[in-house]
Amino acid sequence: MPPDGRIWRIDWFGECAYPGSIRRFAQPSIKVAISPLKSSEGSLDRLLLPDCTGLEEQREFWAPIAALPMLAIGDLWQNGLLLTSPGYQTEAFKALTVTPDSAAIVKAGLPLEEHYLLPWSHHPWHRGHTNSYCVAVALDKPRRLLIPCVELIRFYFGSSSVFLQRLFTGPLEPEKFWTQQKFNTSTRHLHLALAKGLSGFSAPDIGRIAQSKTALRSATGIYTSCLKAIAENRPIYPYTSFPFQGTTDLVASGRWLPFGEQENATFLVYRLRSCSHPFPFRSLSYEAGDRKAGTAPAEKSATDSRPVVSASSKQRKTAVAETDPGVDAARRTKSISTKHRFPDLVRKSIWRKKEEEMPSVEVFRRKATGTLQQVGLGESNHHADTPSLDVLQQDDIDLATQLPLLPKFVQQGIRMLNNAGPKEIVRRVVPPAGSNHPVFCLPVVVDDDGVINEDHLFTEENGHTRQRRGCFVELNLELSYVGYLAILEGHEPTEPASVRYAAKLEIASLL
Repeated sequence: MPPDGRIWRIDWFGECAYPGSIRRFAQPSIKVAISPLKSSEGSLDRLLLPDCTGLEEQREFWAPIAALPMLAIGDLWQNGLLLTSPGYQTEAFKALTVTPDSAAIVKAGLPLEEHYLLPWSHHPWHRGHTNSYCVAVALDKPRRLLIPCVELIRFYFGSSSVFLQRLFTGPLEPEKFWTQQKFNTSTRHLHLALAKGLSGFSAPDIGRIAQSKTALRSATGIYTSCLKAIAENRPIYPYTSFPFQGTTDLVASGRWLPFGEQENATFLVYRLRSCSHPFPFRSLSYEAGDRKAGTAPAEKSATDSRPVVSASSKQRKTAVAETDPGVDAARRTKSISTKHRFPDLVRKSIWRKKEEEMPSVEVFRRKATGTLQQVGLGESNHHADTPSLDVLQQDDIDLATQLPLLPKFVQQGIRMLNNAGPKEIVRRVVPPAGSNHPVFCLPVVVDDDGVINEDHLFTEENGHTRQRRGCFVELNLELSYVGYLAILEGHEPTEPASVRYAAKLEIASLL
């Protein structure tokens, strides 16, 4: 964006280019057409007039495809900073039907019945890219909704730069986006293990692709359309369709254009604001492949439609270099505040599954006589029958402060015990002897033939198995002795925790 103090408006998106055709970025690039406002004063309606910008000064620049989430047609920029994203004419299209019969991909310069969908007399800003694609959705005859395909891609797949860049870079291979997925058909809960480097902000979009053939076809079509243009030696104008079929309430800002003699016949979308079509899951949990990857927030309402980056942001300003990021450089994130893009997500639970650190596992061999022999404990540099003892000094673990930090199965067991009587009976959690961590893994127990006791195994949602966990709790009973119980994790995520009496604070006493 020219740092000349003038206000520049994004007019249109042009063709894409891949490394080799232009020597600018190592990732795909997209051409952005901009022109300067003639005056910063006047009403919002002034921005809809064909002469509101200096079209004779229109210029184009290449932007990395990863920048697309922060760019939209009609946005106003000044000195390289986003000034505002005007509402222009904002319309709500209720119960909009999106099917192969009602939605079609057309070129921006297409004439229909000797009239143009985008007449230059009312919208001259796309004149350099009449071969770019739009999706035309039929309204009540003869009106239609016209959405530039780049805006469709930006809205439905622009939840993060990395996610969008991968869609443009090569064929859609699931391992680029998720390493595991599991869908419960009865609860309609989806669990995803995101591929490394992807943000949790993209988890709902990736979940839609993973569970919907229509969304998968739409996402796949982005790179396919680019590849087809390359093979035919044509300018690369990407196109795709909606990632769903059915009805939706669609909110968009843009402007009404005439078609022939009929006024307000075509609504040209500058920016999609909201889409109510439901996602193909009732709840979503995900694991991020990168600990620094963002966490998907609940959809929030913003008091203003403009993103957080503005010309008045003088502090903590981040300059975006016109180069590719370094592979060894630390990744930073920047959030763009928007209103409810997808109201359906507001009613659904989406959370990042916490990766809990698993304690070390001890191994025992159960002899034919029934006695247990410890196979491996700690480190040793000589042969001896006497086990080592590590004396640890530890503080009591206060239940009130530690309970929120304990795993869910421990919290569940404590609630179950406290609700069983007229008053709370759990006093505190107690680490097993020789440990300073309250949560432990049940040991691996094998028989003389080396067969593992499967009763100590936990099966995760992705099918992997690990050792079950446990936790000792001390009871606040008015008795002459201190009572202990062990809360044990179920065998799978849906199985509740169980409680077992413990004579000693020793893991082996539970075997």
